[in-house]
Amino acid sequence: MTLFWSIIGFIIAMGLLVTIHEWGHYIVAKLFNIKVTHFSIGFGKPVYVKQKGETQFQIGSIPLGGYVKFADEREGNVAQEDLARAFNRQNVYRRFAVVSAGPLVNLFFAWVAFSLIYFSGVTGLKPVFEEVSQHSVLSKSLPNNHQAWQVERVNGKDVLDWKDVYHNVLQALVNNQQAIQVGLVSVDTQVTKTIFLPLSELDINTPKQKWLSVLGFKPKYPEMPAMIDQILPNSPAERLGLEKGDLILQIDHLSVENWNQFVAYVQKHPNEKVQLSFKRNDVVFQKDVQLDEKSFNGQKVGSLGASVFLDETLLSDYKVSVSYGVLESIQKGWTHSLALLDMTVNMIKRMVLGEVSIKNLSGPVSIAEFSGQALQNGWVAFLSLLGLLSLSLGILNLLPIPVLDGGHLFFYVIEMIKGTPVKESIELVAQKVGVVLILMLTFFALFNDVVRISNG
Repeated sequence: MTLFWSIIGFIIAMGLLVTIHEWGHYIVAKLFNIKVTHFSIGFGKPVYVKQKGETQFQIGSIPLGGYVKFADEREGNVAQEDLARAFNRQNVYRRFAVVSAGPLVNLFFAWVAFSLIYFSGVTGLKPVFEEVSQHSVLSKSLPNNHQAWQVERVNGKDVLDWKDVYHNVLQALVNNQQAIQVGLVSVDTQVTKTIFLPLSELDINTPKQKWLSVLGFKPKYPEMPAMIDQILPNSPAERLGLEKGDLILQIDHLSVENWNQFVAYVQKHPNEKVQLSFKRNDVVFQKDVQLDEKSFNGQKVGSLGASVFLDETLLSDYKVSVSYGVLESIQKGWTHSLALLDMTVNMIKRMVLGEVSIKNLSGPVSIAEFSGQALQNGWVAFLSLLGLLSLSLGILNLLPIPVLDGGHLFFYVIEMIKGTPVKESIELVAQKVGVVLILMLTFFALFNDVVRISNG
């Protein structure tokens, strides 16, 4: 079922984003009366073809991109009556507009997507904590802490939930900041406090590292009963035969009072056999199971491969939901888009300079997995992913790499400066280099996907 949702999510996400991108090229070309002969979503042999006017619309069998093809004397014969409408006969400013329209529409779509999310309402878990991890940087700023605090700001920016806190920590890491400024308010006394947390223990090249946990944050949640929700495939929970709704009663003859207590015990016994007692439909079962081992913040811990059922009534006091008006949603969508744009550009720059590992690149397998998960989590989660992917697609296509839109735009800028086009022989060599670069990036991204899957 997970594979099914990943495939469906990937097809919908890539199909929609590629369509938006190519539509940008298409609509600006039509605006300048340039003849568009083909509009294709996907490559390879067409599985669907429809002729509409002078343009053939089609869907290719390989859903990894798309293209818009114009009448162009450099690529084939052009009828005498269409010569004035050929792409190669347009002035450089029109060609620049047509090529840049694709990535710009992707950036615009991201802005619209994020604005719609803010307008529909943002829901998350309040960034409240009470317990602090021992020997962490947070414990040094809050020694002997015995009260609950809520995070109000990170680096001067207001935060709504834990996702906002995480996003600001990530942004600080990408910008190579040495520390973050955190504004706190006491839940009980409303006393405010500002602390500085060094980021030296966080590794941007280890995305699986729980950065908030490493800093010392332990989000405050209600004590949930140890009731099973989701079961990971090929996990000890699946081998044991656990099902959604099962209630864990005991582990190794110790009574289980809540989920946190259960998880703490499991994590202390990696690769060990434990005995579980659980109830299903008023029938109690007792079975042995061999726990798996996984890495958590650099330590080996036990894993059952199951998640807890979240009782919404217990979570209500810990949740926050805010919706915004139209104008404020547009403004917040714009701000969020700019923040992600800045973060993405800095990440690319640091990769090029060798400051950040290419292990951070994700390929189509990761995109498919994320798409499937987002699709199952509802339209807001899926729209958020679409916005992020659209932003990334827009930025990627603006990079000055030949064969990408940015490579063509780079040559057009040179043409604007010198007054004559770049020689076709130079463009041809550059395009060959561009193809090699794209293939290398694709290989590394796919390799990272395979390694990530192999390592769980």
